[in-house]
Amino acid sequence: MPPTTAEQPTATVPDPSTPRRRTHPITPLVTGWKLVVGVIAVIAAQNIAQLLNEFTLQRALIGAGLLLAAAIIAIVFSTLSWWFTTYAVDEDGVSLHSGMISRSREYAPRARIESVSVERPLLARLLGLAKVRVEVAGGGESYLDIEYVKSAAAEDLRRGILGIAELAAPDTPGEPATDTAAEAMPPSEPGDQSAQDANAAGAASGRLEQLLTDGVTDGELIAHVPTERLIRSLLRDIGFLIGVVMSIVGVAVAVALAIWQDGINIAMFIALAPAAIAVPKYIFGRIESGWGFVSRITERGLRMRRGLANTRTDNIVSGRIQRIELRRPLLWRGPGWTAATATVAGIDDDSENGAENVLPVGTREELQATLGHLAVPLGTADDTAFIEHLLTAPAREIDGFRTRVRMYWIARRTEVSVLLPGALVKRGGLLTKHIEIVPRERIQQLSVDDGPLNRKLGVLDLQVGIAGETVAVSNLPRRQVLDLHATLSHDAATLRRYRDRQHWPQPALSLAAPAGQSPGPSQPEEQR
Repeated sequence: MPPTTAEQPTATVPDPSTPRRRTHPITPLVTGWKLVVGVIAVIAAQNIAQLLNEFTLQRALIGAGLLLAAAIIAIVFSTLSWWFTTYAVDEDGVSLHSGMISRSREYAPRARIESVSVERPLLARLLGLAKVRVEVAGGGESYLDIEYVKSAAAEDLRRGILGIAELAAPDTPGEPATDTAAEAMPPSEPGDQSAQDANAAGAASGRLEQLLTDGVTDGELIAHVPTERLIRSLLRDIGFLIGVVMSIVGVAVAVALAIWQDGINIAMFIALAPAAIAVPKYIFGRIESGWGFVSRITERGLRMRRGLANTRTDNIVSGRIQRIELRRPLLWRGPGWTAATATVAGIDDDSENGAENVLPVGTREELQATLGHLAVPLGTADDTAFIEHLLTAPAREIDGFRTRVRMYWIARRTEVSVLLPGALVKRGGLLTKHIEIVPRERIQQLSVDDGPLNRKLGVLDLQVGIAGETVAVSNLPRRQVLDLHATLSHDAATLRRYRDRQHWPQPALSLAAPAGQSPGPSQPEEQR
């Protein structure tokens, strides 16, 4: 559930004198169509055969009239909902009031704001609108949505919220670097047409770049995923290809069974349409989650943009990463590509929008730059070389904890856990290598699982809990698990103290905080 004042009893109460604003007036058109489509889908799914058998022109006109009435009702209700929905941003946080009969008051205090993302669904994007999502520490669905406002206003709102959240000092939106450079050039002579054309081309190029990247043009470029690399990576991903093939086979079998039982008819094809649409939807979702991906490091952390039809921009602040996962499929090892995801408290990832995907498919250099700005130092002589060794070396060549039970023959050859000064690292995977990196100061919960089979085999399982995730270190010798549990318990009891978080290890390449600004809010209890 989104954060509310009832859930945050210690949060500062929003100032009632703060002027409240409404979202864009055409918001009901963007939100109302969902209700109409839902009604049509329910009616069609349950009565499609009967509707086709009893189809007449008169009934078609009646159905069109009912559909029009449903659309009008949906727009009316959406308009009323829009009228009673207001938001406000002040120095204490962000508040959202909604509801016509049952009023809802949601509040995100500035001390708990983790990040702010700007989402542009297809219809809203065509209308020049965007949704602002305020991610709040507390869980996977702890967020507050302001939908919809103009795209330019959404960027200003994002900057303002990040500014009051003390993630960084608010800056004033500036012109793109290309435009600034063009303005800084000395004026050309009236007869120098080539110089004028060059200036105009530079300005047009800057505007085009800002349009294609949704304004993500400021800061040092960390990673950019070309379309060719994205498509090639999907064609080299065995798991993705197997999923697509199995889905196509399943749809083909369903169609064959339907034809064998009832013959070929329109009702059969309409009934199987959702299953047939699922395959291209899955493929398009994988493409869209990495399409046009670009990441830049700014004073507010790592800013990312992704999306084809629906676009999204996110900010992930250095030093707030709870867990990092790296993935390298078998056929990615040749070009040395790696995918990276990050777990951040409060950021919701529904596996379709790729909100936690900080690098869909990157080169070794892009991976090094991304981890350098996000991951805490591991404590090795060369963290980059160590991670590359984990991704390429057999498990037997990695010094760490591994199971000794012969019946777990795959895990014995693929899984190994390493306790480093800065993090607990787990490597696994047969065809696709996975690495999970958990900073030791971010561990929230530890538990040891035991059972009859474990006692017989002389092993234990250790569950390491972080924000919204659990990393399992399984089937290790009992003595090793107990020693590891004692060490990590001490970390959870001491390193994670919020009053000492100014001294938490920071990413090696993270930007220093502006002068006079503390790394975080002064009241640690509000961050829990």
